[in-house]
Amino acid sequence: MAYGLLFGGIFMEVVGSFFLKRANGFRNLIPTVMVLVGYFSSLVLVTLAMQHLPLGVTYAMWAGLGTFATVVLAVVVYRERLNLARISGLVAIVLGAILLNV
Repeated sequence: MAYGLLFGGIFMEVVGSFFLKRANGFRNLIPTVMVLVGYFSSLVLVTLAMQHLPLGVTYAMWAGLGTFATVVLAVVVYRERLNLARISGLVAIVLGAILLNV
């Protein structure tokens, strides 16, 4: 249950981050609302997850896996480029999240 809340929080953080670009400095109403809903929902879900999971693990997974998913989404949707350094950073994020749960 706690990990479900955490992954829900990660998903909603990615939703908020994705719509930041489309909000265009908060000039576009619907994307701006999605940013607010995404980030607020994310904070609520992660707060609930932290009642049952260690702070360090929860925050590292939330930040790390949220970053990973946001970068992947940016590459797919916005055609942002990856180079070896960025790929190495993403691998390090995922390995760090795995090692924190061992």
